[in-house]
Amino acid sequence: MTRQRLGACLVLLLLIVPAPLRAQGVSGYVEEKAFGYAERSNSRDPWALGWGTLFSKWEEKVGETQLTASVRGEWITSDEQGSRVFDPADRHIRRPPLSVPDLWLRLPLAPALDLQLGRFQLGWGKTDGYSPADAFLPRDFSDPFSDEKISLWAVRLSGEDGQFRYEAVVSPVTTPWRLPVLGSRNAPLTAAGVPAGTVVQEVDTPPPWAGFAALRILATFGQWDLGAWGRFGVRPAPLLEFRFDRATPGPTGLSVPVERRYAREEAVGIELSRIIGSWIVRGEAATLFSRDRDLGNALIGALSAEKGFGDGTLLVTLAGNAITPPVDTSLLYDRAILPALITAWNRSEEWGEWKLVWSAGLSHGDGLLKGEVGYNISDVWKLTIGSELPYGSEDGPFGALHAAKRVHVALRRSW
Repeated sequence: MTRQRLGACLVLLLLIVPAPLRAQGVSGYVEEKAFGYAERSNSRDPWALGWGTLFSKWEEKVGETQLTASVRGEWITSDEQGSRVFDPADRHIRRPPLSVPDLWLRLPLAPALDLQLGRFQLGWGKTDGYSPADAFLPRDFSDPFSDEKISLWAVRLSGEDGQFRYEAVVSPVTTPWRLPVLGSRNAPLTAAGVPAGTVVQEVDTPPPWAGFAALRILATFGQWDLGAWGRFGVRPAPLLEFRFDRATPGPTGLSVPVERRYAREEAVGIELSRIIGSWIVRGEAATLFSRDRDLGNALIGALSAEKGFGDGTLLVTLAGNAITPPVDTSLLYDRAILPALITAWNRSEEWGEWKLVWSAGLSHGDGLLKGEVGYNISDVWKLTIGSELPYGSEDGPFGALHAAKRVHVALRRSW
């Protein structure tokens, strides 16, 4: 029996089991997703894809000490799935079938001082949709439309003193970004200088071990929330190096090895937010420095406005980079979409929830439309349907994904 069939049988069996696991502090879900595509960029892209997930989380609190652990098993009917190897640091080039998103302990060191250590997710961004403060944090783009954070191994010290709040983080090991399969519809070769018909051979280049360190200080002055932060270390998003000097001829064109290189980067930033009428306005600005020839420096700003409508919110974010990168922006991932306007509207209903997202690239006139509706069949069963529609010029990061437009349906059972 193949890995895909075995995974499908496991997920279906868990969906059919009449009673989910129940215990104090245990939660989780089992979910089956199916994707259907309108076109393909090459013969390796499937017309349909299946994605199954089994996730379980355990939380326990003894006094003021909290322990959290979770495990996730997955099967994917595509090349996005990695080999059957246990990779607790998530440093492999492909998504692992088994992972540990959470394994952390929070200890109170003083009434206003906490220590958290282990594997956990981190988020510093104020402007939802895009934030320069999150540039050092790893992402998983196995699904290019999900923008999933990867947990990292770190130690975090957080506390407060009067109106000031502070947070220091040290991540001793680099957790790299995970990219889609290069040359597929999820990561087409649109970079300048790459000939049409080129086939790439991805080299699983080991990322460096050294991670990053960061410090942030926040304060409240009247109606204003202000903050400043600084970071230094290894940038987790890799730089791609097309080794044309080692290219070999193939049936459709050159076969080129692609290596990954990780640059060091320093950054400082400021953030502020306040409530103006019925809106929450947030702003961020950051200067990023690197001596790497391809990464260079950046001056990134983001401004967002959020308004609540009953059980829903409307969020508009504008972000841009004042410094032109030294290489094709499609090779820099998080900076590739800049400048961009991102509009998101979501709402909870008695029967479930829905959301609409429009991301517009302002340089090439391309964009991405996303819509999703979730229906609560019962307290534990949920059905979700949705679609992703990239459009516009193929020179833009959204338009380049035109062959990835799709519809999807998911069935989830939670406990």
